[in-house]
Amino acid sequence: MFDRKHNEGKRAFRKWKWLPAACALALALTVTVGGTLAWLATHTDPVTNTFEMGQVTPVVTEDFEQNTDVKKDVSVRNNGNVPAYIRVALVATWENGSGDVKPADLDKLNIDWGPEGGSESAGAPGNGWIKLGDYYYYQAPVAGQDFTNNLIAEATVRTDSEQPEGYHMNLQVIADSIQAAPAEAVKTTWGVTLDNAGNINGLTNAG
Repeated sequence: MFDRKHNEGKRAFRKWKWLPAACALALALTVTVGGTLAWLATHTDPVTNTFEMGQVTPVVTEDFEQNTDVKKDVSVRNNGNVPAYIRVALVATWENGSGDVKPADLDKLNIDWGPEGGSESAGAPGNGWIKLGDYYYYQAPVAGQDFTNNLIAEATVRTDSEQPEGYHMNLQVIADSIQAAPAEAVKTTWGVTLDNAGNINGLTNAG
């Protein structure tokens, strides 16, 4: 017997049988678009940042009167672009015109330290400087392109010094610097201690 409802069901099935395939395609497209959006979000071009390297180059400035053997107004400039701690070694030698060099002691010199110093003792320079071990330390950090106070206002050879014949005194000022931040850099590298204001006030191995 002809079953009308059965045949209508088959025709309905044939009419909508494309629906599962269409749904699957739509789902595939959705996943593809979603994946593309995720790729765009995670692969955007990075922002390029240019950083300038920090520099802390020390430059000694002084005034030397050639004919009188007087060294004056000795200070150090931080020729870099970030704050730095600065220290100086003073090396005295006797030299002649042939290039021969003999060691000399600083006590062969009359040294007038900076305005707050004024002491002939190499242990008390003052004017923001402190003598620790073999170095003279400028206690506070020096900003880029800025100067320390004068370490030496004037230095001359003592008249009672036993100067070797044919020799003259040469006082070399050798500067060293290190970045001020982080503070651990100067404490570890130079072996110094800092007060609460960040000023050099001693040696870690002193005592």
